[in-house]
Amino acid sequence: MLVMQVTKHSPENCPAYNPKYRAATVNWYEKVEPTAAKYGIKFMGSWDDHMAHKVFALYDTPSMDILMKFMMEPEMMAPMEFCRGRIFPVFDHKTTLAMINK
Repeated sequence: MLVMQVTKHSPENCPAYNPKYRAATVNWYEKVEPTAAKYGIKFMGSWDDHMAHKVFALYDTPSMDILMKFMMEPEMMAPMEFCRGRIFPVFDHKTTLAMINK
């Protein structure tokens, strides 16, 4: 199951410029892949829209329950101090095409 996480922070809270949040962000980037693997989740990658202050992260997870346990890890929760987030399932284009063609 593919799941997208979209987080957004304000320009004032941007970890590129705000040292208060920089360490939590660096820690997230360094720990997201091994922490996900601990739960059997594949971290597919993350993409930053720096000008909009958004980060998109994609996970391949066995279930939403497992993903939520992963998200509760302290290193994964730390950015939520200064970000708002949304998590939702997504389909790749092949899966969507197969559903449409049924």
